[in-house]
This record gives sequence, structure tokens and C-alpha cells, in this order.
Amino acid sequence: MAETVDANFHRHGDVRNRGGFVLSALAGGHVLFHWLIQGFVVLLPEIQSTFHLSGVGVGALVTTRELAAGLVSLPGGFIIDPLRRYWGLILAVCIGGISLGALLLGLSPVYPLLLAGIAIIAISHSIWHLPASASLSYHFSQRRAMALSFHGVGGSIGDVAGPVATGSLLLVLGWQGILSVYAIAPFFLAFMAVWAFRGIGGPDTDLGSAADFDRRKEATKSLLRNRAMWGVIVVRGLRAMCLVALVTILPLYLDKEMEMSPFF
Repeated sequence: MAETVDANFHRHGDVRNRGGFVLSALAGGHVLFHWLIQGFVVLLPEIQSTFHLSGVGVGALVTTRELAAGLVSLPGGFIIDPLRRYWGLILAVCIGGISLGALLLGLSPVYPLLLAGIAIIAISHSIWHLPASASLSYHFSQRRAMALSFHGVGGSIGDVAGPVATGSLLLVLGWQGILSVYAIAPFFLAFMAVWAFRGIGGPDTDLGSAADFDRRKEATKSLLRNRAMWGVIVVRGLRAMCLVALVTILPLYLDKEMEMSPFF
């Protein structure tokens, strides 16, 4: 099957059917999410000062982000599978979610809108991974590790470039201006993504049938009864808890205690 799928990349004249295009487009979208998410962390001291937030208030922003992302992951995966023909549109909507979330953050006059903005970005990011990873697994069924690693590299690029770019922009713009600027590119890219990701899920199958629904329901129940899976979830959760806490506290510590500028 992998040979057939990979061959289809080159037989069709449409650039969207080329493996390099699929990898680059999905990795590029991944850059956007991580750029904004990690850049937002750099802006936390400025946001705290503007809204006079306590440590709990700052923590609630990050908690909202992680909670929103986690709540949609499992049901999202169950729902996304039978929507194969719409994967491209879903990916485009997720990119549009970056724009909407960043705009809400940038224009927010009140704290609840900050929570709404960060929740929209987190949900979009969480949903993005589902059709993106599934599409890569479909198109590169015998080279999944390579394809998924390219997608991961896109996220790493955003993790590296986002904080540096955001810190640099703080020298000339306020945090609200930066987030408003960050809303522009994803807005236009979302329309491009409708074209770029069209048909990325491949041909329709019987994934929407009643029989398949029953199979997926039973598979989900089986996973939920798997103790090894719950062990992995607990370990991953503890790791994420420590990492998120460290990344959140660090910019606040550098700003308040070390009195360092956003750029240096």
C-alpha cells in the first residue's frame, strides 16, 4: 500500500500529491502553533502587569490552555476518524483558530477574553495533531517515523524561533500589538490551507459506517481498560506538569527577580 501511495505522489501533476509538499505544508502549520504558544509564554510578565494578575491568575491562563487541549484529545480522535474526507478542511479551520485566538488575546480588554483566546488556540492545536498525524501515516505508511519526525521538527522550529522573535518585537511593540500581528498571517494561510490540504485524507472508506462505529467504540473501551496505557498517561502527565510549570515560571522569575529585559 505504501508503494502505491508514494507512487501516487509522483504520477499526478498536482503539486499537492507530492510527498515533499505534504510534509512541508503540515510541518509549516505546526510551526505556527508552537511559535505562538511559546511566544505567549514570553509575554506573560507583560500580561501580568497589564491586568495586575497574581500568580494564580497567570497560572490559570496556562491551566486553561492545557485543560482545553486535553479535553478535546480523546473524543476528538474518535470523531475525526470517520470525517476523513474533511481532514483538509479541519486542518484549515485549525489554522484559522490560531488567528482568532491571537486576535482575542491581542484585543482583549478583560481577563475572561484572555482565557477564551488561549483556549481557542489550545483546542485548535490539539485537534490539528489528529488529522495531521493520521494523514502522514496514510501517505507514508512504511515511513511513518520519518514523516512524523518532520512534523515534529516543525514544532521545534516554532519553539526556538517564537520566543526569540517575540522578545525582539517587545522592544518596539506592546504585547497586545504583537499578538494582533501574529493573528494576520494565519488568517490568510487558513484560506491557502483549504486548497493545500484538499483531499489529504485520501479516498473515502467505510469509516462512517455503523459497523465501523461499533468497532471503534469497542477499541476505545479496550484501551480505557488497559493498565499499561494508563501508566503511560500518568507518566506523561507528570512530565508535562513539571515542564509547563518550569516554562511558565521562568520568564516571570527572569523579569521580576533578575530584572532582565524581554530580549536579554
